Amino acid sequence: MKQSTKIVKYFLVLALLITLAVTPTNLKVNAVPLETNTVIDDFENYTSDDELRTAYKLWSSSEGSGVDWSLSQKHAHDGANSMRIVPIKPLDDWVSLAYNFPARDWTDSAGISFWIHNDADEPLAFNLDVKSESKTYGQEGTFKASLKEEGDASWEEHTFSSMLSVPGNFTGLVRISWDQFTQKAWQCLQSCENELNLGLVSGFELGYSPQANSKNEIYIDSIGLWGTSEGGAGGILAPVWATPSNTFNLNYTPAPIDNPLKGFLPFSESASWRTDYNQIPYSLEYFYIPLKYIMTNFNEYDWSKLEAKIDDIASRGNQAIFRVYLDYPNKPTGIPSFLLDLGLETRDYSYYSNGGSNGTSMAPDYNDENLITALSHFIEALGDKYDGDPRIGFIQAGLIGFWGEWHTYPQNGTTSLGSWDGELAEHENGRATDWMPSLANQEAIMQKFNDSFDETKILARYPSEFNRDLSIGYHDDSFAFQTLPSSLGGEDWHFVGRLEENQVMNKWKKEPIGGEMRPEIQMDMWDNDPPQYLGDPIEGAQGEDYYKSVELTHVSWLKIQNVFQIPLEEDALERAREGSRRLGYEYFVPNAYMNVANGHLQAAMEIQNTGVAPFYYDWKVEIAARDENGKIEEWTTDWDISYILPKEDGTEENNGVLMEWSGDISQLSEGSYDILVNVVNPLSNMNSNAKTFRFANEEQEENGWLNIGQIEINVSR
Repeated sequence: MKQSTKIVKYFLVLALLITLAVTPTNLKVNAVPLETNTVIDDFENYTSDDELRTAYKLWSSSEGSGVDWSLSQKHAHDGANSMRIVPIKPLDDWVSLAYNFPARDWTDSAGISFWIHNDADEPLAFNLDVKSESKTYGQEGTFKASLKEEGDASWEEHTFSSMLSVPGNFTGLVRISWDQFTQKAWQCLQSCENELNLGLVSGFELGYSPQANSKNEIYIDSIGLWGTSEGGAGGILAPVWATPSNTFNLNYTPAPIDNPLKGFLPFSESASWRTDYNQIPYSLEYFYIPLKYIMTNFNEYDWSKLEAKIDDIASRGNQAIFRVYLDYPNKPTGIPSFLLDLGLETRDYSYYSNGGSNGTSMAPDYNDENLITALSHFIEALGDKYDGDPRIGFIQAGLIGFWGEWHTYPQNGTTSLGSWDGELAEHENGRATDWMPSLANQEAIMQKFNDSFDETKILARYPSEFNRDLSIGYHDDSFAFQTLPSSLGGEDWHFVGRLEENQVMNKWKKEPIGGEMRPEIQMDMWDNDPPQYLGDPIEGAQGEDYYKSVELTHVSWLKIQNVFQIPLEEDALERAREGSRRLGYEYFVPNAYMNVANGHLQAAMEIQNTGVAPFYYDWKVEIAARDENGKIEEWTTDWDISYILPKEDGTEENNGVLMEWSGDISQLSEGSYDILVNVVNPLSNMNSNAKTFRFANEEQEENGWLNIGQIEINVSR
């Protein structure tokens, strides 16, 4: 949403709308203990326009007709009514609507908010003033306010000059914190030094210029207070209509280990571990597949083998992660035969147990023009067929390098000549030659992935300058062994060091991080608390602190095959289970709110992320009412729960987000109802065994529904 700013004479900044329901990511409303209702005015208590006009007094600058203000049901936020404001000719230079009351104590709040609908294509300039001790306080000069457009899950902070500027056709919430209020300059001969006394607030004014905004029809609703006197610490998010009687406090319990799209995962190929051991629940499975199984010619594909693997995983209710490769050491080549027939050059090598009687793989010339063209075509076709497929959790970019892992070490152009699992296959001037594609070709391939996938998340092996700004995540395939940077005892070339070098330490907030735990450390590390491999050095090094690696990478999932096929002792198993559970997101609902009136339900709930990463997909969220006989009536919300971030490092503040919904429930009969929320795994439309998304709440039911509270419907509604 673009911001438009209008500069109006500062003395006209008389005032405006106010407040709205609580909900930033950091600022919270303590709805339950407040002595006064968080709602200042929701326009539901007026029975006529005359009553409204008695409450709101008009002031105009030039004794013109001012504005008409009346109750309206055309647009509203939290009930049936809003206040409609329209200009009347001749147009005034400035008007304000003043709402006065006996002095109130607003010290236990962080600011004021309101809902507004600007029914015009043009921006609307206005301000809100608050009265205290016969003085008027509002916004002077440059100030900040936050807007949340209807349908958005989060607030956007904007900087304004003298006046708020509400975009054309905007519908949503506005909030202003108290530290943005200063005494109005027109009251002071020189400078104003009086601070707003929140203990003696006696009213507010909504003001704007009808001349400057002659086409703007305005609707105001849900004026209220938000935040707590502690600045939000320990407070809760709440809608402006929240009261103690319609607030439900929910309870925390750790979320299940096998929540969708997170945790430890095994390889899907072997069936024995699925039946012999069931040590750790899981929701993801991994596999490799050679390109030759899929691509038979330029723009010709046989998807049957890939389909079979994905379907097999989905049959167990899990989602797939996979990587397509050209070269996998000690396995038959993955290069399509039509490329070899066209003269694609290849190189044999002996490292990684490749060579000798079992040596079957070979590295292609990654700069071959036909190969680059084929890869481009394949990536585009893969996106066309599988982008958004609910059977797939994530796709690793693959294709390039040994194992499709985007390296050909030691053939990297820098490794010194010598013995490395046998002699180097190629060398020049005392250095191993470089088998990787040119940087231009690497960039083109990664850009093609970025362009071909809009929904399904793609992960690259290494952070780099050419993928830094793409909508692509990363996977660390030597997790907890070559993860930490030099500042924490590792190396600059380790995974976090690369994140730091490429300035993508915060990319996890939008794109996922995954990976694989170093195979040699997968079992022994769980013998230690905290988990860390401390056995015989591997390549001269021991393992790294597992939870420090998790903390820095914000990893969502890890391949760790050994714990699925080798028994762990009781204490080690418990550490491994907890290590899996702690990956990725964990969504907790501490509070929910419900209000029923005139066959209409308002429902809201706060979501906190107590994990280390967000949930990266916009899955459908349903809300339902369940009667005493277990019959459920469902509705679909417009909620987007993706990208709810965990608390900032070093703070106690959870970045909670408030989700609100309202709907017609007049079809429900009289009685008591549980209100339920369900995040729908899209795989459930194909397989009833699909893992259910579950919140970290005691009220979470096994069937996927979270019970957030109860309502009572009677015939008098």
